[in-house]
Amino acid sequence: MKLITALSLLGFTVVLSKAGFVSVENDGNFYENGKRYVVWGANYWQAMNLGAQKTGNRNRLVRDLDKMKTMNINNLRIIAASEGPSDSQKPVNVLMPEPGVYNDDMFKGLDYTLYQMKKRGMKAVMVLNNFWQWSGGFSQYVSWVKNTTIPLPPGYPENDPRAQSSWDEFINHSAEFYTCDECIDMWKKHIKTVINRKNVYTGKRYKDDDTIFSWEFANEPRQNNDGSMPMTDEFIEDISGYIKSLDKNHMVTLGSEAHPSFGRDVFLRENNHKNLDYTTTHIWVQNWNEYDPKNGTDANLQHAIDYCINHLRETAGWALKINKPIIFEEYGMARDGWDGQDEYDPSTPANNRLKYFKAILNEVYKLTDKQIFQGQNFWAYSGEGRPASGDSRDLYLGDPAHEHPGWYGIYDKDNDMINFLTKMGKKFLKLN
Repeated sequence: MKLITALSLLGFTVVLSKAGFVSVENDGNFYENGKRYVVWGANYWQAMNLGAQKTGNRNRLVRDLDKMKTMNINNLRIIAASEGPSDSQKPVNVLMPEPGVYNDDMFKGLDYTLYQMKKRGMKAVMVLNNFWQWSGGFSQYVSWVKNTTIPLPPGYPENDPRAQSSWDEFINHSAEFYTCDECIDMWKKHIKTVINRKNVYTGKRYKDDDTIFSWEFANEPRQNNDGSMPMTDEFIEDISGYIKSLDKNHMVTLGSEAHPSFGRDVFLRENNHKNLDYTTTHIWVQNWNEYDPKNGTDANLQHAIDYCINHLRETAGWALKINKPIIFEEYGMARDGWDGQDEYDPSTPANNRLKYFKAILNEVYKLTDKQIFQGQNFWAYSGEGRPASGDSRDLYLGDPAHEHPGWYGIYDKDNDMINFLTKMGKKFLKLN
């Protein structure tokens, strides 16, 4: 039963329902205070940056949160780590510009975000690192320890003279992290700092704050492409056990893609660890060459829908194999780029995106109703942010700094999509 506190105020009985920590129970579902907790969420990585008082935009953060609350969103996936000196593919302002040195304004931005989320009954997936370059991440730790230059791959801005390496070169550099003991020790210090952080607005340490849904190792940790540099079992056991030793209240997950090119066996091995509470899957039909936003044919869209649904069902089976819940944690689609339209322009229609979301969220709903999936976080809410010419890094869109502004973000004025997500969210939350 939900925990209820009854207060007597001026002769009236006021009933308040209290939030609580979310955990996985024996039936494989998430529960909060004895009631099923279904994730109806968004990716909103930029929250900490927006929450910074000196360099962010707290008024916009509050308005974005208010808007998402009207969309029935109860869960946000946000970064709780960003590292290193400025470069062209990450925000100018980061949480840890040098090893062990923190930007107090940014940390207070994270505090403020959690404080405002708490007031709206939202929970945060706290992402503690990143395989990719757009927040620093694994490659930044490797660069610090080994004194190497991060081999930036092509991205945004186009024709960047600093981004001349291949994706394979970058991925191999990032995957060195798994066997770099000094890198891992440095990261553990960050993990400990974040978990024990006392929020200046609430007075609560993060480990005691039920606004936090879970700790996530990293955004899309993965092996390198040929499998020669895997995310080892020793690494997974070490980090998951370390987080649990610091915090007994919150769940832990990897944050992996369940990428089809790595397959079932890698998913099972990486996720089947006692201190990992749930699994995730990400599906990127354009990035994986299963959809072309410049092709307006029905067949192009239908192929993307079929591909996504098939992989959702496949990963559902993988999660059941190891008796762990699964969340559809990242997915998106570009705007309609055919007939000379610019798929990055906020004024361009996004009709295919809406059709895609309707089809796949109907599938996710069925899987969540069957208590196989536990909900979703779409990528990504850009809210009031808009692309602009020039340096895009401090616009804080749902599209990170290494990607073309406007690629996947959903704006506050995308009314058809907002209306659909609002109605679908209400349907999902009735499963609670």
